[in-house]
Amino acid sequence: MRFLRNYIFSNWGLKLVALTISFLLWATYTADPFAEVGFQVPLEFTNMPAHLEISGDVPNAVQVRVRGHSALLRRLTATDLSLRVDMAGARNGESLIRVAPGMINAPYGATVVRISPAQFHLTLVPRGTPSPPG
Repeated sequence: MRFLRNYIFSNWGLKLVALTISFLLWATYTADPFAEVGFQVPLEFTNMPAHLEISGDVPNAVQVRVRGHSALLRRLTATDLSLRVDMAGARNGESLIRVAPGMINAPYGATVVRISPAQFHLTLVPRGTPSPPG
């Protein structure tokens, strides 16, 4: 018991300084206001079936609103965010693709608030088929 008491109360001045510094760092970080920033995030289609290709007008990117501490958002760029649409199991024809906030890879501390467009139509045709004019 005496060992434990000596261990806790020895160098109490240094321990108090360390506790004060850690509290000040924590208070500075949590006092940083939250902000929202918009980014153009490119769409990446993965696991595309070898016999199909995309036809028609498809958006190249989506507008993403991200919320987080302003210090984090000042350092954040569009390349830090990624949006992958998994096309495994896709079939020939038109399909509706819904983009959810969970599909966007964002750094820790950044939360995806809004995506525009949140859904779009995608037409898949057999490879080698000419695109419709337009």
